[in-house]
Amino acid sequence: MDTAALLAYLDGRQIRWRLTLDACLEAADQGPRAQLLAVFDALHEWAHASSDGFRSNAFVHAQFALAGPDSTVRAVVARHKCVLRGRMLALAEATGAPDPDLLVDQLLLVFEGAAATHSLGNVSEAADKAHRTARQLIAAATPQPLDAFWLGRAESGGSGGF
Repeated sequence: MDTAALLAYLDGRQIRWRLTLDACLEAADQGPRAQLLAVFDALHEWAHASSDGFRSNAFVHAQFALAGPDSTVRAVVARHKCVLRGRMLALAEATGAPDPDLLVDQLLLVFEGAAATHSLGNVSEAADKAHRTARQLIAAATPQPLDAFWLGRAESGGSGGF
């Protein structure tokens, strides 16, 4: 396997993912919980992209293809995952969650689980179900009362999606 080609492919996918995430963050309601949930809007967009999008989880496949603990591919995959965690943590902190680290860890478990199960095809509508689960986790972990966000409507009264 050509490591340089694989690294270039992973970088290209990461750029496309960031563009998708940035677009979803920009389109989201400006409330902090809606901004955090926009990560799952991006996951939904990625899952339903007409391009190669979410057809498979390239980062997981790459990690297993060259799974040595000191491999360059593993380091690149870990860096991409750390960038996502960092962005999510900043958004979680803005929600006022008492334990934003725990919230992000829970959300990442849902995110990664949706990616893996979607690519395997063993859970139908994995991204949609992950979105609903993320909304529930965010609502339960943030200090605001059970309000429109919990019910699936945006914080300022919009539609809220899924």
